[in-house]
Amino acid sequence: MKAKKILAAVTALSLTTVVFASCGDSADSSSSTAAVTTTTAVTTTTTAATTTTAAAESATDSAATDSSADSTKGGDSDYTPVKTFKGYDAFLMFGDGEWLWGNWEGQGEPDATKAFGVDADITGDGEYTVSITNASISYDDPDEGINPQIALDGDYAVGAQGCVVMCVDIIGLLNGEKLKGTGDPKTDKETPGKYNADDLKVELKSIKADGQEVAFDKAKIKYGNIEDNNNCYRIEIYNDYGDTAKDSPIDKDNLAFEDSLEITFSIEGLSE
Repeated sequence: MKAKKILAAVTALSLTTVVFASCGDSADSSSSTAAVTTTTAVTTTTTAATTTTAAAESATDSAATDSSADSTKGGDSDYTPVKTFKGYDAFLMFGDGEWLWGNWEGQGEPDATKAFGVDADITGDGEYTVSITNASISYDDPDEGINPQIALDGDYAVGAQGCVVMCVDIIGLLNGEKLKGTGDPKTDKETPGKYNADDLKVELKSIKADGQEVAFDKAKIKYGNIEDNNNCYRIEIYNDYGDTAKDSPIDKDNLAFEDSLEITFSIEGLSE
């Protein structure tokens, strides 16, 4: 609007200049010269105003771009894998409805190639959280390489929809009868651990997708040495190949998230 008013003033002054020039009087010629000078000044002001407006628009566009960049989550810079544990490695095992966002091993497992989670170090009784994030699941690990079970949009994983598996495994805890390994149970799943599943009290506390609570039926969650050929204590929330497939504790088909899935649980009965 201001630019239009300035241009209108320029037009009016230009018409005045034409009228003065047609009279041929020396005094009027001076007036004409003054009018032309004024017109030039106004034109300069208009140009300056236009330049200022363009600069402001550029700054606004830049701010909008920066804001968009700040709100984008994920990427390698937001994630550093932790691969050594003082206690037991607990991780979130997950695959979405298309078997994407795959995380199938603990970060502490030797020679792991399918570990892309944010694990918890179980050092004693307490409450712990394990998760997978856009940053972790799309991390290009220098040792393990890029996750084979993701769909990328640039540097970020396309959001998850549904699930085929959602479990928490705590490696090294249980002393199942079928285990014959002789290594360290914290790094060798076939070596017997220290505990019987019945001696531990484990409880699922919450499931959060992008920070929002996901409803679940506590009575339908499965606990214990579910896969008796390893020493992992498992919290089975959903498994296409487990008992929970028959009677799911969660609405798995409507599960959706883009940035993170977090599982919080408590454990009691550890002597450490």
